[in-house]
Parts: sequence; C-alpha cells; structure tokens
Amino acid sequence: MSKTTKIEIILNHHAGNGLAISACHKVINFLDKNKITYEIHKTLKDGDGVRIAKQLANHPTNSKIIVIGGDGTLNQAVNGVKESNYPNTALGYIPGGSGNDFCRGIKLKIKDPVILLQAILSMKQPQIIDVGKAYNNDFSHYFINNIGIGFDARTVYYTNNSERKDFLNKLHLGTLSYFTNLLKVIKKQPAFGLDVDYEDKKKHFDSAYIVVATNHPYFGGGFAIDPTATPFNHHLNLVVVKKITGMTFIKLFSKLLTNGSHLQDKNVWHIEDKHFSLHNQTDQYGQMDGEELNQHEFNFNFEISQHPFWLPVK
Repeated sequence: MSKTTKIEIILNHHAGNGLAISACHKVINFLDKNKITYEIHKTLKDGDGVRIAKQLANHPTNSKIIVIGGDGTLNQAVNGVKESNYPNTALGYIPGGSGNDFCRGIKLKIKDPVILLQAILSMKQPQIIDVGKAYNNDFSHYFINNIGIGFDARTVYYTNNSERKDFLNKLHLGTLSYFTNLLKVIKKQPAFGLDVDYEDKKKHFDSAYIVVATNHPYFGGGFAIDPTATPFNHHLNLVVVKKITGMTFIKLFSKLLTNGSHLQDKNVWHIEDKHFSLHNQTDQYGQMDGEELNQHEFNFNFEISQHPFWLPVK
C-alpha cells in the first residue's frame, strides 16, 4: 500500500460533551509536530457524517479517513462510505463519545488518542470487522453495534433527551446517565407482540420487552446484553427478553450486569445467525448505535456484512 499522504478527519465536536474535541486537539498537535498534512471536516448537523464520508470516499487518494466522535458518528461514516462509489474504503476511528461500545466490542486496548493514531498510521492493511445491516423496502442501513426495539431504545430516547446527560458526560459518567434512565423506563415500557423469522422457522412473542439485534456484546455504554456475540465470527445475535416485573426482573437484570448468565434464563430467548427478520405489531421506540429511530412499527431484515477499519485489533 502507498504511503499515507494526508489525514482526513471527520469530527463531531459535540460528541462526549468535550471528549471528542479533547481527542482532536491531541491528534492535531501530533500531526503538526510531525508535519503530517490533514484536513478537518466538522459535522454540523445530523447526516453530515454520511455526506462527508461519502464525498471523501468518492475521491480516493493515499489519505486515510479517521473519525473522531461517538459511535453514532462512526455509524454515519460507515453508511456514507457504503453509499459511495468505493464502498470498501477503510475508516480509522478515535473514540470520543460517551458510550464507545464499538471499541469495547472489538476489544480495542489503546485508550490514548495519540498512541492510537500512531498505530493507525503504521498499519499497512486495514482490519476487516463485521457490521450489521438492517433493511426493508424503505430502509437500508448498516450498524456497528446494535439495533434495539422497546426497552433499551426507550432508555436511549430518555438518555439523549435528559437534562442531566451533559452534566454526567462532563464527569465521564455517560453510562450512569443511561442506567438512571433505564430505571425510569422499567415502569413505563409496555410489552409488545413480536414475530421472528430465522432458519426457515418462526417464533412468536406475545410479550416482548427487550429486543436487541447486536454485532457484539455491549449496549448502553458497557452493558453486556449478549456476552457470546463477537464482531469477528460473521454472525449477528438476537436477544429477546419477555416482559417480567418485580424481583424477577431485578434478578434477571443483576445477571446481565454481573456474569451474563441471563442468557440461560427462561424469560430470555437468544439466537446467532447470518440473517433473520423481525416484525413488531405496535409502535415502539427504536435505536441504532445509540441514535433514535423514532417511534413506529419495525419490519426489518437483518444480515451480516463486513467493513475494513484502520484499527489495531486482532
């Protein structure tokens, strides 16, 4: 591969309530000191990450595209590249969000932005990492973490619209913000009907409560909804939790927070496959990689895909 001649930075300066800006300043200082050419492309409104990544990918050079922001920003960049004329254009990523589940899921060990940048610059070939794809007649989108319907999606909605979110992010307690809103949602989220098609089989739920199609173990800033999931085995996982209340729910959730044994609970259903589809019968909250999908019925087909990343993982 030719030597990198320029770094194209896609920056969400709002991500992580200052974490992305801090990471970007460190990166820029390193690039300036080492006389490495770069350009910063700020996302100013929703959808800019898609537009900028598509535009950069459509004009291939010896540059490397690096995203600095949260998982939602990386999600947009992946989708922008996938829409381009060169859908396998590799992306680098320096996390600067409040949750950073993607890096947790791929087991990225480097935390310092400058050391991570140095590792990215030294890579001669990108690492292929699984991503999910959800689609129907009107919708087609890739996701790096997961898509949730119901309980966790409603929690994302409350968290994103919480007055305390920015305050907790300043204290680097973004996960706590998610957890406090999760407790609020326990009483408000109703059960709903759900149909799942997989391996020429059908599964019906009268009282689905938590529904998560996931590419790796984590959601909500570190909660391991499916400890068996991995973004390197070319499969997606689906977890469905039935509506339960009181101490039964508390015991189940404590398993989720501690040892992952909730997957063996009789109220939890779990599959791993390359593709499946699901449909719920009532309007529900939805989330994709921590971003809201609004409230409506969901009728999605899911399949596994891959994308190359400039990230030092094995």
